[in-house]
Amino acid sequence: EKPSVMNQRQVIQNNNRLLLCRALVFFLFWHVLLLPSCTVTPEPLDFGKDVCSYCSMTAIDKKFGAEIINSKGKVLKFDCGECMLKYLERDKEFKPSKYLIISYENRGNLIDADKAYYLFGGNINSPMGGKLAAFTTREAAEKFQGELKGDLILWDKVRGLNF
Repeated sequence: EKPSVMNQRQVIQNNNRLLLCRALVFFLFWHVLLLPSCTVTPEPLDFGKDVCSYCSMTAIDKKFGAEIINSKGKVLKFDCGECMLKYLERDKEFKPSKYLIISYENRGNLIDADKAYYLFGGNINSPMGGKLAAFTTREAAEKFQGELKGDLILWDKVRGLNF
């Protein structure tokens, strides 16, 4: 009886090791091969080359631009924030996990749209005439407010604007 009990224990231990190895291979496969394809990574706008996903104009003004990225990593680029918002009104299927907008004061740099401060109206000359400019901080927006005029607003209000 003792040898057969020992053999059964060895079989159970070997099966447990096999299951552990399979789980480890699955875990590594999932994390090494599949997860990187689902990461949300911004792509800098290539001014003079990138075309707006809404109006098809080439993004040329480094003070304006935006992009949205879905959970699968698909990036859509826009020549201005108002085009991004118009696109989202039209395409209800695209579910962004990240909203980015060009910082007016740091030309060409994308910042989180939902954390940005905005000037709306006044004499802001955005590409589609929506008069919207984004800033990294409240202080930066207030600094430009004297020159650009416009109302200081936040992302929640921007999302409700009609362009």
